[in-house]
Amino acid sequence: MIDIANSEARYLALLHRQMMKQLERELAPLNIGPGRYLYLFSLYIRDGRRQQELADAIGVDKAAATRALSRLEECGYVRRSADKEDRRAVRVYLTAKGRKLRPKLETAAIHCIDNLTSELADDERQELRRLLAKMALPLAPT
Repeated sequence: MIDIANSEARYLALLHRQMMKQLERELAPLNIGPGRYLYLFSLYIRDGRRQQELADAIGVDKAAATRALSRLEECGYVRRSADKEDRRAVRVYLTAKGRKLRPKLETAAIHCIDNLTSELADDERQELRRLLAKMALPLAPT
């Protein structure tokens, strides 16, 4: 019989919830919920992505992406415009305010990750990252 209480999945879920709570606290003054920072990080990597491409990269449906991006647009962090090549598609761009936010978001993310891994030695942390990447590889968005 499987021991769900001590499974890898349970521990991953606990760590995820803990990180989301901490990110929520750290990002609250910026009016960014813990799920919305992923859109900004995706745009820092490549600005001007199609809205559907962002949703696929983050692993959410179209409606969730629309809600999150609407909120980020209301806050002045992103702007959306019709794709010049395909008028049915929408492209998302960082605003100056959104670009200026990057150091604060990176600091918050680093702080959360450091808190979660504070009990690990450097070699353990590298091994954990390697194993998690191996687990996530088949699930990674294309």
